[in-house]
Amino acid sequence: MCRGRSFLTLRPLLALLLSGLLLSSPLVAEPVTSLKRASEIAQDAFGGQVVKAEEAEVDHKPVFLIRIVNDGRVRDVMVNPDDGEILNP
Repeated sequence: MCRGRSFLTLRPLLALLLSGLLLSSPLVAEPVTSLKRASEIAQDAFGGQVVKAEEAEVDHKPVFLIRIVNDGRVRDVMVNPDDGEILNP
């Protein structure tokens, strides 16, 4: 059995798979423009239910402040509107 031949037949499939992965994931973070999207980001990261969402300012920089309740515990999550990054662990 020739191993080189099986690799050559899989090569186009591998290239297609890798190109799909590269195209599906953003290379540059996109800005978060709504409280709804910021809430989704926070909820995806920590679960629970969003009970409050507001725009705020921390150190003279705008942030989205999302309050989540999960199993009776309250967590305030700050989301950077520039790139959707969660600013507090």
